Amino acid sequence: MCWWKEKRTYRYLFVASLIGLVVYFLYLLRGLMLPFVLAVVLVYLLNPMVDRMEKRGSSRVAAILILYLGVIIVVSSLLMYGVPRMVNQLEKLVETIPAYTDQVENTVTQIQRHFADSDMPPGVQQILDERITWVEQRLMEVVRQAIDLLLGIISNLLYIALAPVLAFYIMKDIKELKKWAIAQFPQRCSADVLRLARQIDQVFASFVRGHLTVVMIVSVLTSLVFVLIGLEFGVMLGIIAGLAELIPYFGPLIGAVPAVAMALLQSKWLALKVIIAVTIIQQLEGNIISPKILGDSVGLHPLAIIASLLAGGHLFGIAGMLLAVPMAAIARIVVSFIWEKLC
Repeated sequence: MCWWKEKRTYRYLFVASLIGLVVYFLYLLRGLMLPFVLAVVLVYLLNPMVDRMEKRGSSRVAAILILYLGVIIVVSSLLMYGVPRMVNQLEKLVETIPAYTDQVENTVTQIQRHFADSDMPPGVQQILDERITWVEQRLMEVVRQAIDLLLGIISNLLYIALAPVLAFYIMKDIKELKKWAIAQFPQRCSADVLRLARQIDQVFASFVRGHLTVVMIVSVLTSLVFVLIGLEFGVMLGIIAGLAELIPYFGPLIGAVPAVAMALLQSKWLALKVIIAVTIIQQLEGNIISPKILGDSVGLHPLAIIASLLAGGHLFGIAGMLLAVPMAAIARIVVSFIWEKLC
C-alpha cells in the first residue's frame, strides 16, 4: 500500500495540524502568556527544592508553602531595603534629566558645528548629518521602549500576581501531569517522547536556573563596582547590566552602554574607569562564572546563537532576543529527533 493511503499517515497529518492550531491559538493569546511564563520560571527555580524536601519526609504542599514563605521573606526584605534607594535614585535621575539633556544637546551641537566648519564634500557632510539625526532618533526610541516596558510591568501586575498561584498548582500536581502527558501517547512512542521531553527540560532548566544565577552574580558585582568608583545611579545601572546577561554575546555591550553614557556625562576619566570595570567583570563572567555555572548548556554553535539572536531581535525586539537561544536549542533537539526517526 502506498504511504499516502496508510491510516498512520493521516494520523500524523492530524497530529501535525492539531499542533499547528494549538501554536496559532497560543500566538493569538500571546498577550495573556505572561503569568504562565513566570509560573514556569518559578517551577524550574523551586521544584528541585520541593523534591528534596519531599524526599526528607515533608508533604509536597507543606514544602511548597514553606518555600513560598521563605521567598516572601527574602523578597520583602529586598524590597524594604532596595526600593526606597531605587526610588531615591529614580527621583534624582528625574531631577537631573534636564541637565543631562542639555549636556547631550550641547555635545551634539558642537559635533554638528565641527562637521559644518570642516572642508568635507557637501555629500559626505549631508550623510554625517543624517547619521547624527538617526542616532538621536534611535536613542529617543530606546528611551521610549524602556518607559513602555516599565509601564507594561505596572499594568500587568495582576497577571504577575497570578504566576505564584499557577506555579503552586503545577508543582503540587507535577508528577500526575507528567504521567497524564505521557499516557496521551501510544505505548510504542512513550519512551521516545520521554527522552525528547527530558532533553527539552534540561535546556529550559539550564537556561532558567543557570542564567538567572549569572544575572544575580553580575548584577551584584557590577553594582558594587559602580558605587565604589562613584558612578551616579550605580545600583540601577548595575542591575541593568546584569539583566542584559540574559542575551548572549550582545548582552554585555547592551548593558554597558547606559553606564558608559552616564559616566561620560560626569567625566571622561569616570567613563574610562567604567569601561575598565565592565571589561574586567565581563572577563570574569565569560571565563570563570558562566563556564562553571552554565557550561555548554544549549549545545548550539556560536554562529547559530548569533543568527537566532538577530532573528529574535528583528521579529520580537528585546523579548525575542531573550527567548531566541532556548527556542533555537529546543528546535535543534526536535529537528534532530525527527531526523533520527526518519533515517
